[in-house]
Amino acid sequence: AEYMGIFTTREMNFYIGLWLIALSMICIQKVAECKFGPFGTEQPNPKYRPSMKHPMPISTFWGANNRPYPTNAWWENLILNKGEETLNAFPYIYKAKADKVCFTFPTQVESKENIFSLYTDEWCVILPDSTDHKILRYDELSVTLRYQLKDSIATYPIVQGSPFVVTQYERVKPEIRTIATITQVIDEDGKIYKPEDNPILAPSSKVIVFMNNTRKWVVYFDKKIPIKVTSQSLSGVITYSGAMKLAVLDKQETSEIFDQYRNTFAIGVDLDYSVADVSAKIIYNWVVSGKGKLLMMALPHHVDAFERSKKVDGINYRTIRGVMTAIEGETWEFTEYLQQYIWDAPRPIDPDKLPAIKRALEEDYKYVPSDKDPYFFGIEIGRLAKLTLIADEIGDTEKANYMRSNLMKQMAAWIEGTNPDHLVYDSTYGGIVSSDGIANEQSDYGNGYYNDHHYHYGYHIFAIAVIGRKNPEFVENYKEPILTYVRDFANPSKEDKFFTITRMKDWFGWHSYASGLFEFTDGRNQESTSEAIMAYYSLVLLGNVMKHTELEKFGKLLLAMEIRATKKYWHMPENSNIYPDPFKKNRMVGIVWSNKVDYATWFGKYPLFIHCIQMLPFLPPTESSLDKEFMKEEYEIIKNENTPSDWIPFRVSARAIIDKEAAWLEAIQLKVFHVGTCRTIVYHWVATRKQSIKN
Repeated sequence: AEYMGIFTTREMNFYIGLWLIALSMICIQKVAECKFGPFGTEQPNPKYRPSMKHPMPISTFWGANNRPYPTNAWWENLILNKGEETLNAFPYIYKAKADKVCFTFPTQVESKENIFSLYTDEWCVILPDSTDHKILRYDELSVTLRYQLKDSIATYPIVQGSPFVVTQYERVKPEIRTIATITQVIDEDGKIYKPEDNPILAPSSKVIVFMNNTRKWVVYFDKKIPIKVTSQSLSGVITYSGAMKLAVLDKQETSEIFDQYRNTFAIGVDLDYSVADVSAKIIYNWVVSGKGKLLMMALPHHVDAFERSKKVDGINYRTIRGVMTAIEGETWEFTEYLQQYIWDAPRPIDPDKLPAIKRALEEDYKYVPSDKDPYFFGIEIGRLAKLTLIADEIGDTEKANYMRSNLMKQMAAWIEGTNPDHLVYDSTYGGIVSSDGIANEQSDYGNGYYNDHHYHYGYHIFAIAVIGRKNPEFVENYKEPILTYVRDFANPSKEDKFFTITRMKDWFGWHSYASGLFEFTDGRNQESTSEAIMAYYSLVLLGNVMKHTELEKFGKLLLAMEIRATKKYWHMPENSNIYPDPFKKNRMVGIVWSNKVDYATWFGKYPLFIHCIQMLPFLPPTESSLDKEFMKEEYEIIKNENTPSDWIPFRVSARAIIDKEAAWLEAIQLKVFHVGTCRTIVYHWVATRKQSIKN
């Protein structure tokens, strides 16, 4: 405009400024327009979901907390069996025992096959008179334990991202012990004490502990107290009420950095989020104790998504999820941009490949799912649903109607509960489980004990959404039982008293976990990120056909979070700095645990298993999760893998992302297909890819 003489530079800047202000106000209004209420508040209708009690009784560790109970929280080990297995609250790993709470800042042990965080009882907060301990409260990012002592109380707020390990005492002589050896202690006046002298320090509110494992820790108290030092312990000489805070000084960290934040620590979070059409905001409002500035630690995906943040230099904790960044402030705000996923491929089918797709559909469209368990039935019904969408896209109404009729028959049985392995409402924990699964924890891939629910029910929801696209009356007639699928793993609201919030989602890591009520030494885990992506994508589609705006938008938020975490913590391109070599050379993580990453799967170690379980099923969101630049490196690992043969179609589908024409030539030679795919689906995927990357 300035060049053409319409405006001067000053005028142009003025109008651009007005435009930007107006745009920002619109964006603020748009982002804030959708906060989510419950998708239901009544107990599921027993006509469809009869109520059953779970055979695993509620642990006494739950204390006064009531149903619905989280069944897959990052801290779930606290309420399983003896409650003594690890929980990872970055950057530390904890264990809660009968008379102590132990923790460590773990080192990573690295190999080609895995990386794991080495847990030791580096420190234990000793509670010799403990008579009982329970969960006092919890939220998405924290859990607080309460230990009842003989005449006193100790509480432990364990908060994701807290640089401090905190114990809050009421009338207790504090004591901490280490399995390492303390070599010296320095008090806040700089005086040095040697443990061999059995010293009692002059009253101090800060000490620095040097250990023979090269570690240093800073310990803070709210007020000055005399402290006795031995080679393996620090203990208060007098009864104390207040907080004790420990922070590791790992390599470059100094206590002076922590001094300015010592008076304030997080005890929980008030999580908030809102979703507009093209973007979403996720907000951590940290709940704090004390007065002063709050210091917390962010994982790499947080740093990528921050709207704004105040970084603090000098603290770099390396964890199993990469290096954490220190952030000052009581509010974290993130922006996540939402892709506008659609039913069909984002580009038309290549005309020269369309005849082959039509011929393949003639062979595939009469397929009938036959498996009885919710997961493999889900895979099969998902295949039939995808075939139906392809028939829609190519205009073959006759076959599309035939398959939708099959879909409706199959899904009506699961919805109405007339199938053999019918779904029930678990009135103990609060959730939808299979009748075979609740009777036997090893049946249905652990469904009855809340394993993999987003995978299982995600496929079912995908099929229901495909039905509803052309037959909305089906969805309307079964609206209540259909929404119980959603409420089980994607309930957004505490107002729903029958289902826990977002059962599978880790709101600190942004990915999902899949473990359910199964105890593991390495904490929670998730294998197939692509099936998690499928599940949240299915919510988007269901919300679309139901004209349920909140469900559609919530699905978009959960989907965007899953994709970001997948690309950060499961994908390992050469430029990634999350995992070191040689593990990074694998390019794809098989299983991400709380405390470990494995190049493996639950069902075998074939490379096609490890890589392709992170790809299937191939759907529109796959374009975002498996981008071309990553796939150029990723495909090099599996390009010569042909075992087992029914997984080759997934490898060919992966190849199509980077070399469409070569993949097509391979696809037309395929003979064997996994139950989750078929010739039509592979052909369609290849035929709708972008043009090949040229070497």
